[in-house]
Amino acid sequence: MDRPGSRALITQLTALVALGPVSVSLYVPSMPALAAEFQVTPGLVQQSFTIFVVGFAVAQLVYGPMSDRFGRRPVLVGGLMLYIAASLACALSASIDEFLAARLAQGLGACVGPVVVRAIVRDRFERADAVRAFAFIGTAIAVAPAVGPLIGGFLEVWFGWRSAFLFLVGYGVLMTGLVLFRLEETVPERDPGATDPARLIRNYAGLLSNARYLGYLAPVTFCFGGLFAYNATAPFLIIDRLGLSPDRFGMLAIFTVSTYATGSWLAGRLEGRLSTRRTITTGLAAAGLATASMLLLAGELSLARVIGPMMLFVFGFGLLIPACTAAALQPFPRIAGSASAMMGFLQMGVGAVGSLILSKIYDGTAASLGLVMAMMAALGAAGFLLLAAGRAAEDAAAGEG
Repeated sequence: MDRPGSRALITQLTALVALGPVSVSLYVPSMPALAAEFQVTPGLVQQSFTIFVVGFAVAQLVYGPMSDRFGRRPVLVGGLMLYIAASLACALSASIDEFLAARLAQGLGACVGPVVVRAIVRDRFERADAVRAFAFIGTAIAVAPAVGPLIGGFLEVWFGWRSAFLFLVGYGVLMTGLVLFRLEETVPERDPGATDPARLIRNYAGLLSNARYLGYLAPVTFCFGGLFAYNATAPFLIIDRLGLSPDRFGMLAIFTVSTYATGSWLAGRLEGRLSTRRTITTGLAAAGLATASMLLLAGELSLARVIGPMMLFVFGFGLLIPACTAAALQPFPRIAGSASAMMGFLQMGVGAVGSLILSKIYDGTAASLGLVMAMMAALGAAGFLLLAAGRAAEDAAAGEG
């Protein structure tokens, strides 16, 4: 991480990773306004969140192998162009059906940033430096959900919900310029066969049958599901039920982002001092305690009873992302793009499932949110303990954890 240019590269990659979380969080304060304008139920508006995540998940399976074959930069530019067009379509939507279709296309474009960035980090950094890089990049996932609702809340109050998507058009244009003029190609050797269908099937099947890979992915994948469930539900709990204005709702993200950023920063600082297994189990313990608190406090709805448990949950999530991501990708240098793509597909796919389940069982209280979060945290812990905890202990004993 101290090599010349490495910090500048990480800063550029952080801005690209932020594309996904900003696209998710910026319009969250406008969700009740969308329901009112299109005259639909909150559950249908929540599906705009889910459908974005579906597009985000599926497209990663394409972008990853394409970046192995054609290089990182061309694929980034193509995905960003789709994102810009889809964001403009969101802003111009005249019905909920048009809006949902545009959100699907926006998800297809937005995912190019995170999936290619993970592969770039794998291209450029060894294991220990990769953990630190992912910890730094993790601040994008922390800061964007905080800055997104904050900016989106003011845009909603001042200009209406369409302005949020025009803002995203501008962000996409800025990222395209960043890639074209500031980002160098990092793929070590382009692989002409990376997009061959038969080989893709073999690669993805190999990843899905690799216990270590799945075990390290389980904690961060399922905790994504819990986080997405919160993002889909919080505006209706806090704006509709508790009566906060959209701009004040946006300010609440400062509380969760501070604990997420602390967890992500701590994961980077502890690399080499604490084993991978201990870092992951600590993150899972924090997430589990948070979901138990959410359920226990769900009897009476209040800001403290929702935001307090979420602060602890995202602290654990911040610990998990750098350690789990670096450990999962480390064994796959030749198919880093495909391994990154499958990782993103699984994470976002579970995120979509979490938000979809919650949209079906949402009862106007925090109990349904706590239930989905608890289920996700339990599945993440079970996957790690059953599939990867033993390997993490072996790495620690060998001095690699």
